[in-house]
Amino acid sequence: MTEKPFPYLNSRFAVKMYDYDLFIGPAAGDPAIDFTVTDFDGNPVRLSDFRGQWVVLETGSATCSQYTKNIDRIAAIAADFPDVEFLLIYVREAHPGERKGQHKTFADKLDGARLLPGKYGERRRILIDTLDGDMHRAYGAMPNVVYVINPDGIVHYRCDWMFPEGLRDALTHRDAPVADEHASMKQINAARSFWVGLRTMWTGGLLALWDFARAMPAMWYQHKQIDAFYKKHGKFRQHLGD
Repeated sequence: MTEKPFPYLNSRFAVKMYDYDLFIGPAAGDPAIDFTVTDFDGNPVRLSDFRGQWVVLETGSATCSQYTKNIDRIAAIAADFPDVEFLLIYVREAHPGERKGQHKTFADKLDGARLLPGKYGERRRILIDTLDGDMHRAYGAMPNVVYVINPDGIVHYRCDWMFPEGLRDALTHRDAPVADEHASMKQINAARSFWVGLRTMWTGGLLALWDFARAMPAMWYQHKQIDAFYKKHGKFRQHLGD
């Protein structure tokens, strides 16, 4: 019997909603997939609108501590690279709960995105993905991916988790696409603060905290497995069976 796919707009967090060792989407050196998202005023914005510029795309949400823990670090990088357009793409809630549930309407998603400047001090331009996650699905569907797109619309760098040091290095060395596309468990947890994590999870609520705590052993195992896979093979599987 085939297992039913986990819904994109999940009401509760579960590890099985992510495929940790399959990085769907354009890799370094590939043309970026165009997409249309929305700004706070309801205006459509396409990735192709930024052709001719270097662009950094990061995905995040109000309940994703992997995203919130790096906001100040990314702001510092943005200040050092004024020629680069830094965009935050608001996707599904990573850890929904009774306080901040998963989006049922686009208005819900917009309300979540509007939390970021005041609650977390986000200063980048925030763009909102479609309710069904068209951009997010095309670019890997992990909670906190990062992409660097060059002025010709080619992927220069991508990483499964935002890793500020990797992003800075990719923006410093722009002559050729950067193949390193994985941030290890050690790298992504090095700057994780217990209090930032707690505050972000509490945005979701007690259910979000409970689901996260319950899933920690499985998450640790998944991260350990993909760290070992990447160390051995040097890249993710692009497609099932590769």
